[in-house]
Amino acid sequence: MKRLITALALTGLLAGCSSAPALHYYSLDADGSAQAAPVSRPQHQLVLRPVALSDELDASKLVYQMEGKELYFTEYQRWAGSLDGQLNQLTQNGLSARLPGWVVRQDGARQGPVLTIWLQRFQGRFDGRAVLSGRWRLLAEDGRVLQDTPFHLERVLPSDGYGTLVSELGLGWQQLLDQIAAELRKG
Repeated sequence: MKRLITALALTGLLAGCSSAPALHYYSLDADGSAQAAPVSRPQHQLVLRPVALSDELDASKLVYQMEGKELYFTEYQRWAGSLDGQLNQLTQNGLSARLPGWVVRQDGARQGPVLTIWLQRFQGRFDGRAVLSGRWRLLAEDGRVLQDTPFHLERVLPSDGYGTLVSELGLGWQQLLDQIAAELRKG
């Protein structure tokens, strides 16, 4: 009888565990980013500083803004690796591809202008939008501010789901890189 009760308890415990929600991991670069073409004679150099995240983004969970100011941090939808690491790689690859004739470096080089990006919002929103906001700054080698530009991008989600949200956030980041590259080519 004792064995039967133990077996039933163990079966119940295992059944309870199997019905727990599964974790889902998302990557911004899952579809592959454009790689830069080799540059035979680079004419410019751009130094990238690591993307800085606001405190609420510096976590493994995806962020969703409810109505008003309430934020929801997903329990079972998470970034596959650090968000800032993914954004740093996307930024280097994306700007290298968009700026032929430039060498884009993240290795602490000190020659050339320095680009910093601070990300305040990178989240879904209750009205079916992906929201990206923050500011990017371009500094001269001597530390002078050459450009200081806030950004706010919203993308309508074409369908429901966290996969769609992550895709739109990734497309929004590519849109931001288009804007930054256009400004760098001007200057």
